[in-house]
Amino acid sequence: MIPGVQVVILDSDFLSAFLKIERLPLVRDFFGADILWVPPAVYREISLTDLLSPVIAIPWIQVRTPDPARVRALSPREDFAKLGPGEQEAIALSLEIGEAVLLTNDNRARQAAAALGLKVFNVPTFLLACKMAGLTDREQMAEIVRGLEERDRYGFRKDIRELLLA
Repeated sequence: MIPGVQVVILDSDFLSAFLKIERLPLVRDFFGADILWVPPAVYREISLTDLLSPVIAIPWIQVRTPDPARVRALSPREDFAKLGPGEQEAIALSLEIGEAVLLTNDNRARQAAAALGLKVFNVPTFLLACKMAGLTDREQMAEIVRGLEERDRYGFRKDIRELLLA
């Protein structure tokens, strides 16, 4: 659990990856969050896939709209303007809430969020944190990594994969 984090906001790439391997509860457990938030643009992106039914079935995933004025205020930033609507809304919502963590795999979104002082995790960082916290054993981690590679086509760097599976 991360001290000071009360809200978890998911971008579509992170959300879809953990839905595909049926491990979204690990996210909720690690952060001790009652609700995982997604902005409307992320929900729209997920609704275009076969993952909408699983999202609807999980009562602790909820949609929360960021203040449109915050999105507009961030728009002049070059790093923010280059992002898709889901990443933009997720960053804006994270800033609006304050003590939040943003989960995204998009490198540009991660860099833009970090530049704004946000706490941000990608899949490898999150999995390493889970391993260090003792939330997954070696066998579970191997299953998660294999699932992400097979069902989400996630590509782990060799050194990260070895660290996760050690």
